[in-house]
Amino acid sequence: MTLASLTDYLPLSDLWKIIVTCLVVAVVAPLAVSFAIIGDATRRRAYVVIGVAVIVALVAAGLYTLFAG
Repeated sequence: MTLASLTDYLPLSDLWKIIVTCLVVAVVAPLAVSFAIIGDATRRRAYVVIGVAVIVALVAAGLYTLFAG
């Protein structure tokens, strides 16, 4: 029977980066979507632009991280 530790698969120094990234995205993405929804409901284009720009930035950062690493 082979036993392996978590550090063999994932360095623990990287684990905190993953957790922080997940928490930031879990807060920022819904906030950006709510900005866009509020902007659409109140007909304020600036809120919609901010919401869409943040979502696009998150997607771009994710794709960059995926393909650059």
